[in-house]
Amino acid sequence: AGGEAGEAALGRLARLMGRVEAVWEPLETREAFEVVRRRLFGSKIDELERNRTCEAFSKMYASSRSLYPREVRERRYLDLMKKCYPVHPEIFERLNSEWSAIPGFQRTRGVLRMMAVCISRLYQTRDDAPLILPGNLTLSDPAFADEFVKLLGEQWRPVLGEIDQAGSRTDNIDRSSNRFGEVGGAAKRVARAIFLGSAPSGAFRGINDNNIHLGVVEPGQGSAVYREALDQMRGSLFYLYEADSRRYFHAEENLNKVATDRSAALSEGELDARIIDELRDATRRQSDVIVCPERSDDVPDSADVVRLIVLPPADAMKSRSSENDDAEARALCIILTHRGGDNRVRKNTLLFLAAKSDDVRTLRTSVRAYLAWDSILHGDRSIATLAGERQKAAMSSLNKAEREMSDALTKAYRWVMAPAQDDRQDASKYRMSYLQTNAGKTGEIATEAFRKCVEEEVLVEEISPSNLARVLEEYVWKSVDHVGIDALWNMMTSNVYMPRLRNKAVLMQCVERGVTQSAFGYAEAHDDGEYTGLRFGDMANGALGIREGGGLLVEPGMAEMEMDEERKRQSKTAPPTEQGDDGEEEGGAGEGVRKPTTTKPRGPSRIVASKTASGDLSLDELSQLRAEIIRILQDDEGDVEVNIVISGSKQGGFSENTVRAIRENGVQLKLDIEEGEM
Repeated sequence: AGGEAGEAALGRLARLMGRVEAVWEPLETREAFEVVRRRLFGSKIDELERNRTCEAFSKMYASSRSLYPREVRERRYLDLMKKCYPVHPEIFERLNSEWSAIPGFQRTRGVLRMMAVCISRLYQTRDDAPLILPGNLTLSDPAFADEFVKLLGEQWRPVLGEIDQAGSRTDNIDRSSNRFGEVGGAAKRVARAIFLGSAPSGAFRGINDNNIHLGVVEPGQGSAVYREALDQMRGSLFYLYEADSRRYFHAEENLNKVATDRSAALSEGELDARIIDELRDATRRQSDVIVCPERSDDVPDSADVVRLIVLPPADAMKSRSSENDDAEARALCIILTHRGGDNRVRKNTLLFLAAKSDDVRTLRTSVRAYLAWDSILHGDRSIATLAGERQKAAMSSLNKAEREMSDALTKAYRWVMAPAQDDRQDASKYRMSYLQTNAGKTGEIATEAFRKCVEEEVLVEEISPSNLARVLEEYVWKSVDHVGIDALWNMMTSNVYMPRLRNKAVLMQCVERGVTQSAFGYAEAHDDGEYTGLRFGDMANGALGIREGGGLLVEPGMAEMEMDEERKRQSKTAPPTEQGDDGEEEGGAGEGVRKPTTTKPRGPSRIVASKTASGDLSLDELSQLRAEIIRILQDDEGDVEVNIVISGSKQGGFSENTVRAIRENGVQLKLDIEEGEM
């Protein structure tokens, strides 16, 4: 030192160097923790309380291994907690390893200054936490918050305000649940721990859930309350981010929150317009699908093909009994029965596809998210400054929202409504038959709807001749002997109680097969009581060659009788043949031999058939008499007269009311009424 003066100068120099934190020999990082702790709290520590507290934390970490980082379960971490007591080592680790790398931050002096402000505030508020955890940092204290603003810049002040201010978003979350308040504000504590791990100088920004638990959970507490608070914070905080399972705060607004705000601003009309666009895109390959018609006259009243009408989301099926079934009301009352101001004729060419109200609500939610993220990345409201990880995260969110929207769409539109009619005499009484499709799994809305309808036989893609014959027997042959194919098609497309054929080609293919199988006959025309080009059974070889206009189907009994008459006429007009001595026709080997036609004996020239019935005579019995007696006589060119005699008798005579009613009804029915005595 060169004497007393030198020693004095050396002392002054040592004191000066101490003020600027020049360390002659650098300490190990974790030794520095103990130095800082000693400078903040002094050397005297209640070792019994320290050991009891640190061992309680260590036991908690060991008993819930999956909730905390692996290293905190080791013995040396317990020793570290004792050295840092009453400050949790996580605070020193973050400040020393991440925040100290920010230019202008002095490692030891900076940590001392920050923690001194924080500890002073905790002491003033009588905080009784067993350790000072990251979740206990007093970011609401302006003096403490200013320490971070000096390092990060003024743009971070709104971030700190969102984390830890009265009326902030975290404060509102904590107020929403008593459970959050019982742990001292679960959302605020989680936000403080995340902020401590959000130093922009870190190699990996942010902390994962294990480090969040490390920074907030105390012995005797569960982690579930903090996870619940974190779930509510997602999408609610403007500056909270999540990437690769790590959470951190950023000075730029969180795109999740921007998306949440934009989605909330969307109207139901905007959502439904997008849903309709998605439905059109999903069914664009189907020409027989009409998507969300605005008016009933947007649905053609034609008989060429069965069409699937997709109802808009505003007209949903009910999910519970208390709701209105808007889908059925629109389908039955507006579209099925009307076309504009006129009545709809081709009612049996319509099927409907709709969604239930609960599924529509889910679908609208997914569309909200998609439109919000789409507006962030595209269009007039896109954020032009997006780049790097933020742009990548936004694209990922958009793609996820699009997948969820697509899945929700196919899950919602999986209900087919098929019009049905139980009473064919009352055309006003329609009902809906409901079918659930498999569109939610295959993603094919229209294809699955048609497939399900065919499977459940509410839509017919191939009808057998025997089935068509039963339809004709039930609805046609009782009143006529033949029907035009076009007229039959019009009948089938107009009446809901009849089979619903996919298109007219289904009918024509059945006709081709049915004529050869004797299910019915086919004729080109019927003029003056004669059928032209009649074919039936084995006389219908080859294709029918059905002409323009469709031709006629002939009742099988009538067709068979006409074919018999045709054979008779052909045999009568056949030229006579010469016979040889052996009685065979000449021509060799018996080829072309025809036996002479013998004249059948004639029957009686008058036939009278009568029937006596007690009580009612049903319409079926009258129809049977017509088909099996009257028509056969007429077919043999006989003159037929039908007399109906109704005779009633009563001992003592009928009442005046009965006589008056019979007289009046007889006039209306053009009956000759005779009255007399028994």
